[in-house]
Amino acid sequence: MYDIERIVKIVSDLEKYFRDLEELGIEEIADIEIKRNFYALSMVLFSILNRTIDLGTEIVMANDFGMPSSYKDIFRLLAKNGIIESELEKKIADLVFYRNLLSHEYYALTEADVFDIFKRINVVKQFLEMAKNNVTGNVEGMGK
Repeated sequence: MYDIERIVKIVSDLEKYFRDLEELGIEEIADIEIKRNFYALSMVLFSILNRTIDLGTEIVMANDFGMPSSYKDIFRLLAKNGIIESELEKKIADLVFYRNLLSHEYYALTEADVFDIFKRINVVKQFLEMAKNNVTGNVEGMGK
């Protein structure tokens, strides 16, 4: 059984972080040569990736798809059980790798690394739409 309140909160957070991302106004790598922009963008991307993992975990656990052994495994289980397509799984798994860098090796990240994550992050929107459509159906308040 889905924890609808928790899922609505995760979706709301993700939508807020994507709005925050737009407000940063990042368009090219030169925009993050300013340290404030670099760190702000890094944190917003990290937050998006963490909440994406949270949403995936909620779906896996609610459907009793098994116990993931890693963050990437969450999305493997979702693909294995037909919740997401394998192509989306691969794209999100790549982002999970970057999430781990943002978390554990932030000191080694370059502007190019962070900009690469930024260019790829919209794949999370596909996952978010899948969750809204497949998990909650027409639950009032979802995504508001």
